This record gives sequence, C-alpha cells and structure tokens, in this order.
Amino acid sequence: MSWNGIVFSGLLLSTLAGAQALNCNFDGYKAQDGLKASMNSGSLELTWQGERGQTLRATLGVDSGQPVVRGLAVERNGKWSVLGHDLTPEYQVTTGRRRISAQQEVPLRQLGMFTPEIIERQKWFAFWDAPLNVPGHPGSNAAVDLPRKPEEVQRAWATFHLTGCEVATDGTRLEANFPGVQLGIFSGGLRYTVYRGANLIRQEVVAKTDASDVAYKFVAGMKGFAIGDDTRVAWRDVARGWQHYCSAATSTQTRWR
Repeated sequence: MSWNGIVFSGLLLSTLAGAQALNCNFDGYKAQDGLKASMNSGSLELTWQGERGQTLRATLGVDSGQPVVRGLAVERNGKWSVLGHDLTPEYQVTTGRRRISAQQEVPLRQLGMFTPEIIERQKWFAFWDAPLNVPGHPGSNAAVDLPRKPEEVQRAWATFHLTGCEVATDGTRLEANFPGVQLGIFSGGLRYTVYRGANLIRQEVVAKTDASDVAYKFVAGMKGFAIGDDTRVAWRDVARGWQHYCSAATSTQTRWR
C-alpha cells in the first residue's frame, strides 16, 4: 500500500477576487490569532492572516456530495474583494505499470542480485521507464518485460461523495479534510490548507491504492473563475523568476491549471 499526495496550489494574489449543510468535526482544531475556522450558514469558513497584514477568507461547502469553494476573498481597507465564487476542483489521473530497465538488469544479473526483492526496490529508480509507451520498444535502455499491454494504462476523473469534514490546526497552518474521493485506482479525501502569513491556499487529493507497481501522472485545477480581457495571472517559475500571463478570453468560464 502506498500513499500519494496529489496537489493543486493557488496563490491568492494581492486582491482576491440547493446547498447541502456541512457537518464538520472540530476536535483537532484550536483557534489562534490569525487562523480561524467556523461554520457559517452550513459552510466551513476559513479566515487567516496573509501577507502585508491582509486578511483572507475561503468558504468551503458541499452540494450533493460535490465540493464547492463558495468564495475566495481578501479584505482591503475594511472591504472584502472577491477573487472567485462557486468554484469546483478537478483532478484527472493516468496510471500505468512501473518496470525496471534493462540498463539496471544487466549489472544486477552479473552480481547475482536479480531477485524479486531487489527488482521491487530498484524499479522505482528506473530513469528510462516509459509506462505510457504502448507497446514499448526493446533496447539497452528500455524496460524489461515488454511489450506493454493497452489495458495497463487507465485514465480517470475524480468523483466526489463528500458528507462531512475534519478541521485541524498544525502549528501555523489550518487544514480542512473532506473524505470521500475516488480517483481511478486511488481513494482518499480532499484537503484544503491555509497558512498564517501567506496568501496561499493549497488544494490536494490525498489518496492511497492497494495496486502494485503503479506509475502515475495527474492534472489538477479549479474551475469556475470568471475570465475577462483584463485578467492577469502571475507566478514564480522553477528559476524563481516571475512570469505573467494576461488573458484575452472570449468565454467567461475557463479552466486554469
């Protein structure tokens, strides 16, 4: 059994822009300055102190078992500015089978160490493995036990059957966990985390699978933001340089991933 965290994180940039009553367990929650959680009209409201003295708010709810971010907002000069409302998470996962490479196999056989136990450990270090390449091609860098079968590759969108949540504080972060997520061969829950001192909300599926040899990749996001010609996205790339994107969308509903 393995645990896997599937994550989408979003920065609430400078100024944010038939319901089911939610039942939440607050046993793991302890209120503290700059980090609050409470129930408001059947939804869970997280309020925290962000950067530069800003106060941020995320309102989380469930409609017919489906998660809904009813609102993301930031307070400036005593007024709340809304980034988005009625937003829904999206996750899609593609899974395949992990194999050891022929490059690893040769020296292990020469050393008399090509055993099931060694194979199980070393296949996770295979640089040349390509689990989605069906049927695959033999070669010095290819995986062993080819060809791959089409049925090894599976794709699935997350389905949600949420009924409640658990709220907990951990140092200067606040978590809201919603069990009841199925993501292909993975099952687990949806988690939102906010951090005191950061304009950040983290959305992730934390899930497990009993399947063996699983290789996976995923896409994650949140849909429902209103996109206009003046909408701008800013992020820091892997070289820690700031990147900017301005939308000229023709539709008012666009997925951002």
